[in-house]
Amino acid sequence: MFLVSILVLSGALVLALVASLWVEPSMPKPSPLTVACAVSTQPQPQTPEELYLDLLKRTLTRAQVVGLYERHTLKPGISIISRLSPFLNPFLRRKGLELVRLKAAEVEPYMDASNFNLDRLEDGETMVGLRQLDNVQFCVTDAIHRKVPGDLIEAGAWRGGVTILMRAVLKAVGDGNRKVWVADSFEGLPAFDRERNGGGWEPGMMAVSLDEAKMNFRRYGLLDDQVRFLKGFFSDTLPAAPITTLAVLRSDADLYESTRDVLNNLYPKLSVGGYAIFDDYKAGCRRAIDEYRASHHITEQMLPIDSLAVYWRRER
Repeated sequence: MFLVSILVLSGALVLALVASLWVEPSMPKPSPLTVACAVSTQPQPQTPEELYLDLLKRTLTRAQVVGLYERHTLKPGISIISRLSPFLNPFLRRKGLELVRLKAAEVEPYMDASNFNLDRLEDGETMVGLRQLDNVQFCVTDAIHRKVPGDLIEAGAWRGGVTILMRAVLKAVGDGNRKVWVADSFEGLPAFDRERNGGGWEPGMMAVSLDEAKMNFRRYGLLDDQVRFLKGFFSDTLPAAPITTLAVLRSDADLYESTRDVLNNLYPKLSVGGYAIFDDYKAGCRRAIDEYRASHHITEQMLPIDSLAVYWRRER
């Protein structure tokens, strides 16, 4: 058995070397600055509370801990080594090994949410970039300072990163009354109309368990009675959700149908002066947002956050 394992490992290494020399591009040189040194957040931290939130945002995205190179799981693809990885990895994992791809770390993927997190470390609690986290911090802080009534919610929470930041902002400013609602199916995307949403999605994608989301809150010391979870598809949970008013509504629903459910059930609860934030303003999500704004005569200016996200402040 030992000899077989050695032969398998040796064969895997030889195949990886040959395939990389044949089809893989040479690896680019890393930036002379690590991502942690090169990224920036807003506001530029001055107070202890702002320094805490700055460090939290960098950690949630993994910008704080990435080195000169990132290790990415090697998924099935068009190259020879990628095609072989599903067959080689089961043998390698038994020995505590795995085929990975090294990529030079870059700053922009940690700032912007585009490209589904594919160009940064894979284990972060959020897929959004620092610009979107800056926006969440601003909206929550501003709503608190202006005494806008209501709780905070993210519909489509994934691993919980954005709602972890929401709870952290409440902790930093000493707000012990508002709730943070974490709404997600925790089973991945529901069935949907492909014609309305375009390609790239499949039912069940983005699945993260409720236990994992709770564990992530616990890791940051932020799982308490001010955090409430709504488990289930939005069409089932949001109509009866025990939420009276919202100061900040953030939607990361990905699909036309889910974004429509968020708007129909939650936007009427958003207080005047509160913020509506949408992670995706493209394809099906854009259509749902535009239709809702038109049918409800919403004229507040929609402001860009990064290449994907938009927000506005409710004025009436």
